[in-house]
Amino acid sequence: MRNYVRVFSILLGLELLFGTAASADRVKLRSGQVVTGNYMSADVKMVKLLLANGSVGQFKIEDISAVEFSPRAAPPPPPPDPAKAPAPVMIPEGTILTVNLTQGIDVDASQAGQTFKAVLDDPVMMKGEVVIPRGASVVVQAVNVAQAGSMKGSDKITLKAAALGFGGRKYDIVTTYVEQKGKGEGKKTTRKVAGGAGLGAIVGGIAGGGTGAAIGAAAGAATGAIVSSQGTEHLKIPAETRLQFQLAAAVKVQP
Repeated sequence: MRNYVRVFSILLGLELLFGTAASADRVKLRSGQVVTGNYMSADVKMVKLLLANGSVGQFKIEDISAVEFSPRAAPPPPPPDPAKAPAPVMIPEGTILTVNLTQGIDVDASQAGQTFKAVLDDPVMMKGEVVIPRGASVVVQAVNVAQAGSMKGSDKITLKAAALGFGGRKYDIVTTYVEQKGKGEGKKTTRKVAGGAGLGAIVGGIAGGGTGAAIGAAAGAATGAIVSSQGTEHLKIPAETRLQFQLAAAVKVQP
């Protein structure tokens, strides 16, 4: 009797664990016979199998020496609950995006519309939560490019942030402009200006007022290299230069 109770307990536990339908289950009888089918159910008296011919085999508990179940595939994970997914966040107009160039910009070799790679250097946070992580990719685009004249004038490039990406998504954005320019030369001299706070003031100056004006922040001692020769200068903005753009329109992102 103990054996019957033990077999039934095992069957009941497996039924609760795996359900009532499976393939290639086997009932081993004390007579040595082995019957294969789909396990259906069991009670204190009987075990039922759905046989290959469509009939139902019924076997008394006292006649059974063992019941073997085929391996069960793990049930598929439940679909994500939309109610638990984080809600999109609206990043308001005026939000500052501090970015770090990951490639240098040679103004003499650049043209309007050209794009450059950068990453977000400071995370964007709202209500104490990070909504745009540090390291998010940023596409910086040249809005206007002006090379220096042969005698006077200076190299100048106007930039904007055109898109950012993180979490497998890309977002088009609209920002104010940042203007980077060199110092014009009026004499035909050959000299090099590099590094120091003076150059930081040149490269990271404030754009003229009006819509699109923004601060171009300079990071580190050297933020640009300006070479003047024969009265013509060449502005290069190196990688790792920090720039600040301001959102000119709100953008909705998925955290």
